[in-house]
Amino acid sequence: MSKRKVVSLHDDGALALPLSNGCKLRVTAFHETPRIALTIHGPGGGDRGGVILSPDRARLLASWLARLADGMTDERPAAS
Repeated sequence: MSKRKVVSLHDDGALALPLSNGCKLRVTAFHETPRIALTIHGPGGGDRGGVILSPDRARLLASWLARLADGMTDERPAAS
């Protein structure tokens, strides 16, 4: 098991999405390099982990999420 520590990025431009159990998914763009951080923070503010993505990987992940979300929308029965 890795002994690396996740360091919180405090950025006013970070986007946060509330998750279950009081956790949050934060998306932060780096200003110094073309990278994007996706981090998960626990209900008490504790870090749960994350990943650093290049622009190409971020776009790939975004396309996967959009494709899956579109598939869910298409499968819903029409409202009557």
